Amino acid sequence: MKISIIVPVYNAQAYIDEMLNSILSQSYENWELLLIISKSKDNSLEICRDYAKKNSRINVIEVDASSLGAARNVGVKAAHGEYIMFVDADDFLPDQFVIECFLNKAQKTDADIIVANYKRLWKKRLLAACSHECFSTKNQQTEDFRFQGFFSVGTLSYVWGKLYRRSFIEQNRICFANIAYAEDKLFNMQCCLSGAKYAFLDAVGYIYRRNEQSISFQYNPHLKECWLEIAILLGSYAKEVKVEDKKTAEAVKDAATGLIEYLLFFGIFFSAKMEYTGGRDTIKSVRKLIQKYHAQMLVKKSFMKLAKDSRIRELSQFHWRVMIRIFSIAINCHLYGLIAVGIKILVALRIDERLSDTGLRE
Repeated sequence: MKISIIVPVYNAQAYIDEMLNSILSQSYENWELLLIISKSKDNSLEICRDYAKKNSRINVIEVDASSLGAARNVGVKAAHGEYIMFVDADDFLPDQFVIECFLNKAQKTDADIIVANYKRLWKKRLLAACSHECFSTKNQQTEDFRFQGFFSVGTLSYVWGKLYRRSFIEQNRICFANIAYAEDKLFNMQCCLSGAKYAFLDAVGYIYRRNEQSISFQYNPHLKECWLEIAILLGSYAKEVKVEDKKTAEAVKDAATGLIEYLLFFGIFFSAKMEYTGGRDTIKSVRKLIQKYHAQMLVKKSFMKLAKDSRIRELSQFHWRVMIRIFSIAINCHLYGLIAVGIKILVALRIDERLSDTGLRE
């Protein structure tokens, strides 16, 4: 059974050897590695070509991709494997049994997506991320499973650390949007709305390197447009999901509504945090940012519902129920300055970091 491993590569010469060697050392050998290389300014292409010359399972595909999502789409179209694994060029697999463990779980469960735990590499320290056990034991159709999986814990948001059934992706016409940020979150939410069957590995299946030169840690003044586009695209996709009956259609619609509401909540918070840490660092600029968000009709409708929606009661984490409710009431009352101050305090006290998947990093 062939596994297709898709790796977008751009200016990754500092890390790519470690990533490639972690794949070459795998005990399971029936795989193909698709290196999707955008025009790099370093020696990434030359390094990849050298590896491809030495191993016929490695294919180098040169593209002029404008985003990570575009590069991954090229890889999916070129894949021949029954299952697909996504790896980032600056990350790596923790041991030689990773693919074997993923595949064994897939064969035993017949799942569409296999999810492993992971660790983050931060300043040469390996930090264990919050285990998926926080939500993986819950009913996969519940609000709490989706909220923890995509937001408070977040394991389901990333395409790395997982194994995907290729036929599931193709049959549900799921692809990566050409957006600058969080394209993997949208991809995985589409998988969820399409009724993906999940299975979970207790083992650590991925090492994510915190690379502060990557897109995830760079200040982007257009984050607002990005989050809004994700919300709109997710809503549009939900309307196209194939369903068998009215009850299923309502369930998909309800799930999509919840995901969009939480997405906008976290999107505003993350945009504000990035404004403080990488932008103008003023309460005034963050207040204006929040006001611009709330001027959008989709945002207004979402926070009107969040302020009184009973779905919040289904969340098992009390602190998130309280934070979402207070935030929603405040934004509906146009208390943008108060929200901006509150977010600044949370960031300054590193409360947001304490609530993240790895907690305080130093």
